[in-house]
Amino acid sequence: MNNYETVLILNPVLSEDQVKESMGKFRELLTSFNAECVLEELWGLKKMKYLIQNKKTGFYVLFQY
Repeated sequence: MNNYETVLILNPVLSEDQVKESMGKFRELLTSFNAECVLEELWGLKKMKYLIQNKKTGFYVLFQY
């Protein structure tokens, strides 16, 4: 079995509830493809080295599956 990991960078203007909702949607997407989510970590709001859509920060979320 292969192990994969994905780091999502979410918009920094989202509320905590919206971040949790986005994490839940990604988890549902993984399970729809029969992937088993091994680890899910919310790293929080972090500064990015490069701008993404004119944003300097983003919510980082790690998924291992």
